[in-house]
Amino acid sequence: MTQLYFTDGPALRAPVSVEGVPAELSVSLTEAAGKIDLMDGMPFLLDRDGSYLHDVNRFFRACPTMGVRSRHSLRAYAHDIFVWMRFLEERRGGKKLWRADYNDVIAFHHARRLSDAPFRISASSWNRAIAALDKLYRWALEEGLIVSSPFRYDLSFRHGQGRGAPKVVEGNRARERAARPHDMQFVDLGRYLVFRDIGLRGRLPDGSEDPAWCGRNGERNAVFAELLVTTGMRLGEAGSLIIDELPRLLSDSPRILLFDLPGAITKGERPRRVRLPRRVLKLIGDYCDIERRIAVAKAPPFPVVPLVLSPDSRNAVDGSGRRITLNRLRPEDRQRMLRSPGGLAEHASLWLTERGQPVSSGTWEVAFRRASQRCQAFGLDITVTPHMLRHTFAVNMLSMLIREQVGAIFNPTDAHGAVYRQMLGDPLRHLQHLLGHANITSTYIYLDSLAEAPPPLPSPPAVSRLPWPDGLR
Repeated sequence: MTQLYFTDGPALRAPVSVEGVPAELSVSLTEAAGKIDLMDGMPFLLDRDGSYLHDVNRFFRACPTMGVRSRHSLRAYAHDIFVWMRFLEERRGGKKLWRADYNDVIAFHHARRLSDAPFRISASSWNRAIAALDKLYRWALEEGLIVSSPFRYDLSFRHGQGRGAPKVVEGNRARERAARPHDMQFVDLGRYLVFRDIGLRGRLPDGSEDPAWCGRNGERNAVFAELLVTTGMRLGEAGSLIIDELPRLLSDSPRILLFDLPGAITKGERPRRVRLPRRVLKLIGDYCDIERRIAVAKAPPFPVVPLVLSPDSRNAVDGSGRRITLNRLRPEDRQRMLRSPGGLAEHASLWLTERGQPVSSGTWEVAFRRASQRCQAFGLDITVTPHMLRHTFAVNMLSMLIREQVGAIFNPTDAHGAVYRQMLGDPLRHLQHLLGHANITSTYIYLDSLAEAPPPLPSPPAVSRLPWPDGLR
């Protein structure tokens, strides 16, 4: 039976034991892995006999050149393709991936969308799977692996922007048109504060410390949540920050500090400017001075092929002495970058584990899931994910921008509707830039959510006195 695996970069660089004898992979081997684009978290499939499925794994390695660059997207693609291959093996007579036809697609739809409730997936999940499989078979056609795709297509016209001519667009028939294009969830102030303090920090509902709480890194996790909800950064963006690239906090620093998020760590490689509240930057500084410093002291870094931060904090230097600017470093590169304050080497990543190693994205997701479970154990109906905090920022920021716009441009004598165009257009464009959306249509979803916020959750006095994050008031 086919099995799915993911490469583990830190494990590749860590010592291994061969018959009880510790051994390390050579620098040349780890460098060779990088040269063939074997990035950390890259999926690969093995056949039932353990053999390497060369063609489909070659597709995974080609994905970054086809717009699929993030680890989350690659993982989702791999899972959907893996489920499809398992279905062909188990339900379609052991059929191979490249032999699938339209009848297999019909049977797959019946199994995934028309089965009983416990096994039925949502329309959006189905469309995501079809997008992955469609890209796989289009690539296979270009590579000459197949002569025809198992999918069928409809042609339609799409109007160009401005004076652009209409374009003919192929639509995969297997997609479900009734599916919601976005599943957007956010939390209100009360629920967020309860989640932060009770879930992440491990406090009791009355605001006091919980002597029975055995959680770790509570303050780090709470500060990370504050960063997400006040800036709208994605999990991968906030988790890839280098401590030295954040703005300096000075006595005369403004309430909001600006810094540029490099394109190498953003979705679609689109750099953007982030608004960082001074209050949150101070919280990050407190975390670095206490919790992070303790983590650094516990264990030395161990990357086999490190990058070293230059004294001016603008470049990274590899083993050959070549200098690379920080804005060109991808998340996996940043995890092996070292800095040497005071002459002692440490990881340059802002967020570290209690053993002084960079925090993985999976660690954040586990921390948020456990925090949600802790809230639920107290009878609080609260579930929060890192991406929900990005949506929370967007909804509240849009609301604030519209209120400010109304006060700035309202003119009772306006008879041409310019006020309304500005009132809706300017805030949406501003939010688009803050979120890093390639197209403003991706930002429209937040308009429908302005009036959909759930009522605030009754909070204990100790929690309700806490302020709303800067920039969202």
